[in-house]
Parts: sequence; C-alpha cells; structure tokens
Amino acid sequence: MLLVLFSPKISKGLGARSMESRLEARARFSPLPLGTIEPSGWLKNQLNLQASGLSGFLPEIFNDVGQGSGWLGGEGENWERGPYYVDGLLPLAVLTKNSRLYEYADRFIQWSLNSQDKSGFFGPQENPDWWPRMVMLKPLTLYGDLDQSGKVEEFLTNYFKYQLNNLDGQPLYRWARARGFENLVSLFWLYEKTNASWLLELAEKIREQTLDWSEYFLNPPYKTNTKHYLDFKKVNWEYMDRDDPDAKKVFKTFMYTHVVNVAMALKAPWYFYRLTKSTKDLKAALNGYEAIMEYHGTANYLFTGDEHLAGLNPSQGTELCAVVELMYSLENLLSQTGVSKYGDFLEKIAYNALPAAISPDFWSHQYDQQTNQISCTIGKRDWTNNDIDANIFGLEPNYGCCTANFHQGWPKFTLSLWLKAEDGIVLSLYAPSTVSFVAPSGEKVVIAMDTEYPFNDKVKLKFKLNQPAQFKLYFRQLAGASFILKLNGEEVTEVFNENGFLSLLRTWKPQDELVIQWMIEPCLRRFANDSLSVERGPLVFALPLGERWVKVRGITPSADYELSPQKSWQWGMLENTAFEVEYQKLTLQPFNSDSPPIIVKASGAMVENWPEENLSAGKIPKPQLTKRELKELELIPYGAAKLRIAQFPIIISKR
Repeated sequence: MLLVLFSPKISKGLGARSMESRLEARARFSPLPLGTIEPSGWLKNQLNLQASGLSGFLPEIFNDVGQGSGWLGGEGENWERGPYYVDGLLPLAVLTKNSRLYEYADRFIQWSLNSQDKSGFFGPQENPDWWPRMVMLKPLTLYGDLDQSGKVEEFLTNYFKYQLNNLDGQPLYRWARARGFENLVSLFWLYEKTNASWLLELAEKIREQTLDWSEYFLNPPYKTNTKHYLDFKKVNWEYMDRDDPDAKKVFKTFMYTHVVNVAMALKAPWYFYRLTKSTKDLKAALNGYEAIMEYHGTANYLFTGDEHLAGLNPSQGTELCAVVELMYSLENLLSQTGVSKYGDFLEKIAYNALPAAISPDFWSHQYDQQTNQISCTIGKRDWTNNDIDANIFGLEPNYGCCTANFHQGWPKFTLSLWLKAEDGIVLSLYAPSTVSFVAPSGEKVVIAMDTEYPFNDKVKLKFKLNQPAQFKLYFRQLAGASFILKLNGEEVTEVFNENGFLSLLRTWKPQDELVIQWMIEPCLRRFANDSLSVERGPLVFALPLGERWVKVRGITPSADYELSPQKSWQWGMLENTAFEVEYQKLTLQPFNSDSPPIIVKASGAMVENWPEENLSAGKIPKPQLTKRELKELELIPYGAAKLRIAQFPIIISKR
C-alpha cells in the first residue's frame, strides 16, 4: 500500500558490515544545549498548553512538589517527586520562555547545588537513598549545558567522588539497584567533558551493583502476565529485603516486571556496552525494545504494564510514567547509537501514546491507558496490581508518581528533534522547530523546519546564514517510506546512508531551501493475537467512541473525570480494506477528538461474541466471516481518541 513516486539513490558508505560492527562504544551524536532548539507551529502550541495546564500550576495544588518539598528544604516529600517534576519543568520553562516556571525550576536547581556538603553528598539529609539523586542529576546536567559556568561540573565531580568512596559500604539497594544506569547517564555527561579516568572506575562499580538488564533483554524471562510469575502478597520491603533465596527471587521478579523499570532500562545495555565493549551488551541495546514488544506489545507501540508486564491483551494498561521514561530511553539510544529505528519508535510513542493519556487542556492525566479503551470509570479492571481508578483522567489517579513525572514527555522530545554531529547537524525527529548551531568551520547557522508532520508529509528546511558554510546535514529516513528531495527547487538524486540516517555534505548558502516530501500511505499491521491496527507513518489510527466527561471528585480545573462512550465499540476491520485519507485544518490542539487534523476511512462491520469483561473490551475474537453490511469507519489519530478501539478483530466478508 505504499505509493512510490520517486526514490533517490541511496549510497551505503560502510560496505556490508553488520550494524553491530559499525557501532563504537561512544556516542555517535550528542544533544544540543538547552536553548538552541525552539519549537514552532503545533508543537509550540502543545508546549504552551502544557505550561498553562497542570505542569505550570502543579505546585499550587500538589503538595509533593510545592513549597514544602524536601527538595526545597521543606518537611514534605523528600524522595523522587520533586526531582521528577523539575526534570520536566526546567526544559518546559526554557522552551516556552516562561519566566515564572523557570524561576520555580531554578529554586530546585539552586537548592540542590547549595545543599552539597564537604563530602560531596547533596539533597535532603534525612533521606540517603541513591535513587532520587539519580533523578535530580538529570535536570542538573540540563542546567549545566544552559549555565556554562562550570558550577555543575564541579558539583558532579564532588558528588561522584562521594559515590566512589561510599558505594562499597552503602551499595545500591531497592529501586537504585534496578535503576543504576540512570546514574550512568549523568556520569557519562561529565566524562565526555572531563575525560577523567576515575569516572569509569565509578561507572564500572555502578554497573556491577545494578541488575543485569542485558541478559534480561537478550532472553526475556517473563513472556505472559506477571500474575503467572509473582506472588504480590510477598511484595513488600520487609520481605524483599531479607537475605534468603525466595526473597531475592521475589525482589528480582518484582523489579524485572515493573513496567517503569523496563522502560527506563532499555538504555541500560548501551551504557553497559560503553564500559564492557561486550557483544552481549550491544546486542541487548540494539534489540531490547523489540524483544519486550514480542511478548507484551500492543498497537500503540507500548508494552503493557499495569503496573507490571501484562502480556499482549490490548485491554491491559500501561502506566504513563512508563510512556515518558520509554521516550527518554529511546531519546538516549537515538543519539548515542545513531540508529534511525529508535527515532521511528520514539515518534510513534510521542505522537500516539503520550497525548492519549493527557486531557486536551493538559489539566488531567491517566495513570493507565488501554490500547482498546471503552470507558474510563472507577471500577475493578483486570490490572496486574493497580487500583480501581487507574484509568480515569485526574490529578492523581491511582498513584502520584505520574503526576510528578509526565511533564518531561513533550519538552525532552523537543530537545531531541535536532542533534549534534562532529561534522554537522542531525535532523533526528520531525516536528516544527528552529535550531541554532555553529558549523564545524565556525559559522553560525539557523535552520527552520516548517512542517505539519506527522499530520502532513512535507518537511521544508530553510537555512539562514550570514555567509556560506560547509557541513553535513543528516536527516532520518522514515521506515518504509520513499521521498522526493528538492534543493532550491532542483531534485537531489543521491544521498548517503548510515544506520538509516541520510546525509548531504555541501557548502550551504544563505536562503537555501531543502524540501523533503515523504510518500506515506495507510497500511494494516497484524498482531499475533488475531487483530489488526491501522497506521500511517508515525500515526496509529483508532475508532473514536465519543466521550462523555463527568466530574466525579476534586476541584476544577484539576478535578477527576470519568469518561463514558457514546457509540458502540464492537467493530471489526475488513482484512483487505481499502483506505481513504481526508485532511482537515490543523487546530491549536490536534490531539482532540472533536477536531482531528487527519481522518483515515476504512471498512468494517460489527462482530459477534465480543463481550465486555471487567469494564473493558474482552479478549479479541478470532477472525470471523460476516454477512453483515460493511460500514465505513472514520478513524482518527490514536492520541486524539481518549475512548477508542485501536486493535480490531479481523472481518472476512462473504460478499
């Protein structure tokens, strides 16, 4: 179903060697400093909506990140929620140029910097846990790129020396033992600036104390719902801290199936590989995501986890923390490895799963989202271990970690649109934006990306230079898509390819214009559990069920809402359906069921024997012949349909 009008000649510069042999244990690309990428168009609107919603006013209504936070010197929550919040708030404030938000984020940053004692330890003194400090290190490195005074480098040097001196006597434990790789992200940030060899000694110590995620992703041990592997009655720290074989087994099973851990850990094998140069670690880094998706993946490109891995049923949920942490892992892998598929996966999650779990006004969010979601109501669903309100939209449904953490999604995605290469600039993700950078020869360059992607397929790059500059422009090849490439109106017929990144090396001139016209058509994706989904490029499409929002508790605008369907949901998809694409005006909020910017029309029919089970769509029925009249189904972007069917039973028409 792919329409190919023109396919430029793509040259492979590295012969027939495998992808594994081409990757070095160092970052291929690197993030640009905070402030060098500016969003525009629909993406700028999305960030502004976020800033004017829950993200921008959370301290006033959520005490855990408010004035009394332990990470502001108060007596309130002193674990992970303050660090989670500032990790998203700082880039959001800079990207939206919101001085009020920046001032609040800066309070967290300055308090953390000033809290460091002579030993190098920092943060709330009464909580020595390694884990929340790993989180706070991330916004501190962002601030370090922004500040450029060297203060953060000195701070991290002192803290990492403290870790080196104390990890033997106080090893990683509990969450930190599962998530030690998060420490490595910031550690390598400092190493790339200083080349201090003792940092690698510390990195190896952290690796040794962290769970073996490489082996985990090479040979996934949990292939069905976690309920088959874990006795949740034993899931408590009093038991899991015990030094006996069963307690250790329960601890590992708990940590290895916890969906947020898995999402975070996808980047772990790469950072291990940077230390070990091991083929095992590299293979795990390159194949980890697909390995988990094989056993737990659904049409929204998430693996289920409510809040532990839950198998292939699209009525199981996925925690919002896992969405944004999966994005962050893929952002790391994209820049570190320079392998284009991570950009494909990242766009699919950002343009589908992320907006699906957040209300259009950004004042409420879900804890769990379901790929097939027929209602969002308080009641017992077949979660692995979540509560009755896990999929309603609200301030703090089920648990408040996502309330503190979801803010990083769009801002960090924006920071990954463009990356730095030694010989030029990398267009890694497609969304309207402008990047400013210095070419290898020293000239200042500004490139504006004018596009309505992913709702439209044209990408226009406008170059602004005071004088000509030679550098290489990399841009990511979209998986499965052909394209027309024009430079100043003239077709370009040859480009260079490495790991899915195409490149042009030339002396760029003021007012140059490069147009990439992608050729993208809708297609069907088949799942092992006898279901179909509809995709078009990075967008997954779903049948909207209508949404009746009813406030059930709380104070507007940050109240809790139940959503009820207004239409029937038991629809199947014709296995050989044709598609029709209809474009509509791009509005301020494209992820809204009332005004979707693109509609895909397909054929389907009502199906038999698909009951509701525990307030959710039951197991998808097997492919079935139907005598029913085929109907035209109008599908909208998954992220816009809060109630939806996105994985359809297969219909075979007798007509």
